[in-house]
Amino acid sequence: MARPREFDPDEAMDKAMRLFWDVGYEEASLNDLLRVMQITRGSFYKAFQDKNAVYLAALDRYNERVVSGTVGYLTDPNMGSGRARILGLFSKVAEAAHKDGDRLGCFLCNALVDKAAADRQAEAKLQAMVRRLENAFFRAVGELPEVDETRARETARGLLSAYFGLRVLGRAGLSREMAGDCIRQVERLLD
Repeated sequence: MARPREFDPDEAMDKAMRLFWDVGYEEASLNDLLRVMQITRGSFYKAFQDKNAVYLAALDRYNERVVSGTVGYLTDPNMGSGRARILGLFSKVAEAAHKDGDRLGCFLCNALVDKAAADRQAEAKLQAMVRRLENAFFRAVGELPEVDETRARETARGLLSAYFGLRVLGRAGLSREMAGDCIRQVERLLD
């Protein structure tokens, strides 16, 4: 009879995701993972194979938990107009940087810089997340009056760039003044 797992896989993955999000793939050693996940080396290899498998699973978890929530918010007409949802998202990101001291930024942004060019599987997952966010912005922009499909796509890509920029600046200690300037630029993009 097999021994039951001595750890909660969901809790362990949350901790692994947080570690990768904070320090990146290369800086997260196997010993760091074992420590934060609170599991033994044997349990780690039985459950996850290797560090890269945990990283890929952490990206999936971020996609399911964070990217899906953002996409859901941007595409939910019950949350207001497309313009209101877009500005609401940017305001939430700026406020989180101030209120919570959000110095993690965006795991997707971090991973795009950290791992996308070095790992085809990671790159595919990351690019899929980028496309999901772009398409969510596209749907919200498409609700604006007198916006054709080409302009909506261009605007969505501009918003995606601004969103990533705001998330990176949040990690760097975004000032309230700079956040306000970023949001005003988003308003101009939507006009």
